[in-house]
Amino acid sequence: MVHTIRELIPRLRRSGYYPKVLIFIALCIAAPLLVLPFYPSELREAYAFVIPSVLCAAAAFAAAYFAKEKPEAEPYEWQSPLQKGSLPVLFAWCASIVGGALPFIISGRLDVVHALFESVSGWSTAGLTVVDVEALPRIFLLHRALMQYLGGLGFIIIFGIVIGGRQMMSMYNAEGHTAGIRTTLRRSSLTIILIYTGCLVVGTALYRFYEMPIFDAICHAMSALSTAGFSTHAASIGYYNSIPIEIITILLMLIGSTNFAVLLLIVRLRFKRVAKISEVRFLGWVLLIFIALTMFSLVAHNEFTLLQGLRHSVFAVFSTLSTTGYHLENYMLWPPFALGLIMLMMILGGAAGSTAGGIKLVRAYILVRVTKSNILRRVSPSHRVSAMRYGTPQGDEPIDNALVRDTLEFVTVYAAVIFIGTLLLAHFNDCTLMEALYEFMSVFSTIGISNGLTARATTPTLIIEMLGMLLGRLEIFIVFIGAYSAFDKIRDRVTKKSSQ
Repeated sequence: MVHTIRELIPRLRRSGYYPKVLIFIALCIAAPLLVLPFYPSELREAYAFVIPSVLCAAAAFAAAYFAKEKPEAEPYEWQSPLQKGSLPVLFAWCASIVGGALPFIISGRLDVVHALFESVSGWSTAGLTVVDVEALPRIFLLHRALMQYLGGLGFIIIFGIVIGGRQMMSMYNAEGHTAGIRTTLRRSSLTIILIYTGCLVVGTALYRFYEMPIFDAICHAMSALSTAGFSTHAASIGYYNSIPIEIITILLMLIGSTNFAVLLLIVRLRFKRVAKISEVRFLGWVLLIFIALTMFSLVAHNEFTLLQGLRHSVFAVFSTLSTTGYHLENYMLWPPFALGLIMLMMILGGAAGSTAGGIKLVRAYILVRVTKSNILRRVSPSHRVSAMRYGTPQGDEPIDNALVRDTLEFVTVYAAVIFIGTLLLAHFNDCTLMEALYEFMSVFSTIGISNGLTARATTPTLIIEMLGMLLGRLEIFIVFIGAYSAFDKIRDRVTKKSSQ
């Protein structure tokens, strides 16, 4: 037995991507057991985490034992980098979703569909929940927070340190990190994880300083940094009714919705470069405009005084634009104009290459620039030619036809998915189109602010919302490309077997 284990560990180190993913998921499932020394009364819940963790680890060692040892290679050289990384990324997400659901299923707290929904909502950082958080043991609350935190960072950021290899950069791009990192992925991944760990520690300490319980502080810091939105209380951040806690949450949400590459520049004190990034400047204008409009709507409808309106509008804009979904009160009670602004911010989302959802601010900026250029072209002399450029973390880049085409394609598909998802939710629920639109936009943009539709949802509705959360987190195309790659791989193997 000992001899077999000694053989398995080296084989696991030399194995490919998939066994290591399963080991990572096993560790993630076991991590909430760390609360037991502090809350020994929850020891009776430990089996719900020990069993799936052991199963994942056993599956990893079995895969490493039976797999053929071979060096890392690209089996389909003709594939694009995005397609090469799509299938491993989809495997990681699907395996983690199943693993994250198992504790809820084994404990009997949720059925299969609701457990998968909670897991998808956690890993995708959507933040919608189908459990009563006030009655949920702390070990499960920590499990939800960890899923959000790791899902927000992204598997490839973590595996970039552990695994490395030539395929990791294509997988990094496939996971939806559109901002390029030109240094080595392993070094950049380590820096990003250190940044987020440092912010997690500081955020937790600040929460605790302003009298938030230590367990709540850890969970909320994880959730805010991952722009997710799971809370330990049904009233979310509004439960504490504390301006300092709201300010800390805003800062953490802002960090989480900032481009990873921009965070690297800030850590390296390259503030002049940061100030030249178009997405950063665009974010500043968007924040000012939406805060002013939201405050005007709240005050004009006598909902709040000027100071109250400023407080609620600032928090709502940061929470929605970062796609976190924390709230101080029920937004469905707000005036229609303010609610419309909330829905518009759902679509915009945060920065590219961040933990936020939405179409991303850089795409919105490119659309604004292209629209402005087309208007000027129509009113200017025909011989006038102007080349458009925009600032990125790596320097100025041209807004060429390929970039415009890719942006328009993504926005078009994004709008089509919202349209189809809204119709499906309206079909399977006794609700209006506006209610279905609000709910699907919330899950698709991984915000998780519900109008109550999810709480009374049927199984078809939960499945639709799960698909919406995955498509939103992985930016649509990777899901389709990964499914096509899996089908193509199966077809190739079947063809080889039939020809033998």
